[in-house]
Amino acid sequence: KRWLVLWLAQILASLPSAALELAVHYGLREPRIFSRGYFERTLLLAVAGSVLAALFRGGVASMALSAARGAEPRLADLGRGMRFFPAMLALELVQLVLLVVSVPLLFVPYALVWTGLALAPFALVDRDMTLRAAVRWSWETSRGERWHLFGFLAATAVIAYLGVVACCVGTFPAAALTSVATAHVYRRLNGES
Repeated sequence: KRWLVLWLAQILASLPSAALELAVHYGLREPRIFSRGYFERTLLLAVAGSVLAALFRGGVASMALSAARGAEPRLADLGRGMRFFPAMLALELVQLVLLVVSVPLLFVPYALVWTGLALAPFALVDRDMTLRAAVRWSWETSRGERWHLFGFLAATAVIAYLGVVACCVGTFPAAALTSVATAHVYRRLNGES
């Protein structure tokens, strides 16, 4: 039952972004990569997707922490996490900018910075911190653990990719699994047993 609730939360959190993407790309006559306006639409979708993802990111983090602590995640937490929207939006946009800037540099800046910030969403939700305090906490807590975190985050990226390869059916279970796994890493680095 716990995993079913987490999968349902991932589906609900993804619906607005998926609907937006379908609405924008539905009328395209030339969806080829090098067609006129393709990159602009893709960048606009990425920004809009980040905004929509930020709406539910706090709720997903809260549910993952509940599951990682052995409690039943509640679907109602998905909506309650919206109070973290401004901070989660800032994190989403930082991640998006890092990703875009890192493309010509083979994603090295993204990997270096995001590894230090990966636990900030959990600190925001769990410790009710400000964005600045959560980013500082994540950066300092991950010091000395960055290579381990990098390996872990790379493994979660592979799991997410395999979910997409499975005709997107595995995307939601993969997202639930990786969010709970990241919550376990947060708990360990936070000193919880």
